[in-house]
This record gives sequence, C-alpha cells and structure tokens, in this order.
Amino acid sequence: MSIRRYLVLILLSIITLVTFLAAIQGYKASMEQASHLFDEQLEIMGKTLLATSAIYHENNLISSLDEPTIVPSEHIAYQLFNHENLLLRTDNAPSKSITQLSSGFTEINFLGQRWRVFIQSSSIGQSHHIHKKVIVAQPIKQRFSLAEDVILSAVTPIILVIPIIALFISMAIRHALKPLTVLRRELSEKKINDLSKLSSETTTELQPVIHTLNQLFERLSSAFSRERYFASDAAHELRTPLSVLKINVHNLHITQSDKLDSAGKVSLMQLAQSVDRMAHVVDQILTLNRTNPDQLTMEVTELELQTLLQQVISDLYPEIMKHQHDISLESQSTTIYANEFALITLLKNLIGNACKYTPNGGHILVRTEVIDKSFTLIVEDSGPGIEESEYGRVFDRFYRIGGDSHQSTVIGCGLGLAIVQHIAKLHNAKIVLAKSQQFNGLKVSVKFPINNHITDQSQNPIEHTQEDNT
Repeated sequence: MSIRRYLVLILLSIITLVTFLAAIQGYKASMEQASHLFDEQLEIMGKTLLATSAIYHENNLISSLDEPTIVPSEHIAYQLFNHENLLLRTDNAPSKSITQLSSGFTEINFLGQRWRVFIQSSSIGQSHHIHKKVIVAQPIKQRFSLAEDVILSAVTPIILVIPIIALFISMAIRHALKPLTVLRRELSEKKINDLSKLSSETTTELQPVIHTLNQLFERLSSAFSRERYFASDAAHELRTPLSVLKINVHNLHITQSDKLDSAGKVSLMQLAQSVDRMAHVVDQILTLNRTNPDQLTMEVTELELQTLLQQVISDLYPEIMKHQHDISLESQSTTIYANEFALITLLKNLIGNACKYTPNGGHILVRTEVIDKSFTLIVEDSGPGIEESEYGRVFDRFYRIGGDSHQSTVIGCGLGLAIVQHIAKLHNAKIVLAKSQQFNGLKVSVKFPINNHITDQSQNPIEHTQEDNT
C-alpha cells in the first residue's frame, strides 16, 4: 500500500471515529437537555392546570359537573382530580388515575408505551374541602426522537462532507509527498552507469536520505572504477610479458628443437600451448570486462548484419582453413541498431567456438531468420555438442565441460559464452542452446526482439534493458 493511500485511510478513519464519538457524546448531552426542557414544560403545564381549575372553582364553573371533560390531544396526556373525582382528562389518558403518587416526577407504562409523568397537588379553602391533583404525562419516545433529530442534524453535514474532506486530504498529502515522487522519478530515470549525485533541493526530511544515497553512489562509482581499471590494467600489463614469453618460446623452438629429445619436445610444445592459453585467457578477461553490462556504455549505431557476418568469417578464415572446415553463410541484408563492438564480439565468440570444437573437415552453418520484423542468428556445427544437462552451466564464468579434459589443441578458459550472455543482455536478446538436427552438433540461437530489427531508417535506436533472458 502506498504512503498516500495509507495516510488518507488513517486520517479518514480518525475523522470518522472522532465524529462518531462526538455524536454519541452529543446524543447524551441532547437527551439530558431535552429531558430537562420537557420536564419544565410538564411542570409548567401541570401548575397552569391547577391554577386554572382553582379559578373555575371560585366561579363555580366546573364544581357541578357530573362527567369529566375530555379534551383531544396527541402528544400530551393529563388528568385533573378533585379528591377522587376526575374532572378533566385528555382523550389519550385513561379514566382512572395514572399514578397514585401525590407529587413529583416518575416514569410509568400505560397505553402500550413508556411515559414521563409529573404530579402536582394543591388544597383550596381553609378546611381543605377542595383537594386538587393534576397528572401530566408525555411519551418518552418523543424525547428520544427530538434528541435523535438534533444529533442527526448536527452529524449529517459532517458525514456529507467526508468525501470532500478525503479529497482535500489526498491533495494535501500528494503535495506533501511530491518530493518523494520527484526522487523516485529521478532514480528511475538514471542510466545503469549514471552514478552522479542527486539533486539536493528537497524537503528537510529527505535531505538525510539524499545525502546517504549520494554517498552510496560515490562509493559505488569508486568501486566500479577500481574494478574496471584493475581488470583492464591487469590484462594490459600481462600482455607485454606474455608477448615476450611467446617470442622466447618460439625462438627456443626454432633454435633448440633439434637438440631436444622427445620428452623435451613434448614439454616445449606444452609450454607453447600454455602460453597461448594464458594469452587467450587475458584477452577474454579484457573482453569480458569491456562487455559487462555494468561497464559498457550502450552506444547503438545502425549496422548491416550480413556485412558484419562476412567480416567476422573473413577474420576467422585462417583458423577455418587450418581445420579444413566447410563453412556456409545463409543470410540476407538485415539492418539493425546495436553496439558494434559488442555485436562483433558476440559473432566472433559464437563462430570461433564452432571452429574450435568442430573436428577437422567438419561443417559450420551460420544463418539468419527474419520473421515479422524480428530476427534470429543461428550458428550450427558438427562438433561433439553439449549435453542438455549442461545448458545452464556453460554460461558461468570459467566453467568448461569436463574441466580440463579437452583436446590439447583446444584453447579455452570458459569465458566465451559468458561474454555472449552479457552482450545478449545489452540487446535484450534471448540465447537458446539445442542439438543441431542437420549436423548433430551444437545449435546456438540468439533471438533479438522485434524492436531490435528495424527496416525503416527513420525509426529510433533500440533501448536496452538489464533483464536476464537466459
């Protein structure tokens, strides 16, 4: 859940809870106030009836009535007695006394509901021959209804404006969290090799975060620089003594081979092969470092794939002729946008591996398939191939099938397919290993996605991703 949604829900929950508690408190206060007001009304009405009846008695207007007077009423019920004689009542009051109490307030049930009752008594005359009692009752339900109406009137506007409150809260939180959004966008738009500092113009709360991130970027930049320069410098520094060693071995072979016995000649041959292998390892380490997705700057250009294939095969042709390989190229003109150095390196490694591991007189087929503006580069050979169980491991650095149990003439260090995998990552391509149905050797397919194959020259270059497609 996002911070903004969490804050909106929390604030709305607090507002709703506070409103509910306020409504309960207001309901209690309204009930108390309504009860007090209604009690005053009952008392005033009861005393008014007593005072009015006293005036009527003085004028002998109701003293001779045989039957009580009935007054229509909907909300108030009352009775007026002279001793035990009922003089006056409402039509919703019973003919018998509602209560036997002589004075005060009470609550009783009659006519199927609960009533609040006020009783008041008074005596007229010196001998108290006239004893009046008035009983005034009001349904308690009316009091609750009034309190509910008051609370509903007070709470309804708040409930109705909660969506508006939520909108304003969301807008305020969005504005407050805008620096976080800006920071997220700035981080997401950074390129893979962009370790520059972030902008420091932000809120006080985010200043420590940005400062920490900038320190992290600085340390990462230093670490990457040290790693890049160490691998490059080490490879370059090793080339010079290896070249000298290679020359000396060659001179030794020319000048001293006739003087050596068979064991010495074997040792000299092994020494030459070891020097060649070491030189190959140094070259592959340097290439691996240059093609690492974390190190290589992805500068894409428009390339003609068929021309590159012809160039690579031409560069490797002396080695192909040495092993008397039958190599075929089945390709058509295909324009792509890619990194030239990386793509040439990928082609050299795939075709070079096919040449190295194919027996003398074997077959190598290089072809491309173009389907729906996508293309697949395929390299097949008649070599021993790779077991299906090894397909996943051959992309690991320095891993060779069978360890060092290769033919002595095959120079390798287990970095070729790791380099190919790096380059495939840069171009968002997918590598598939399979058995060649035509030659029973290895079949390597590198499938480039649709946006890598561009025939319209006006389109933009591809954008690479760092997703591992292997």
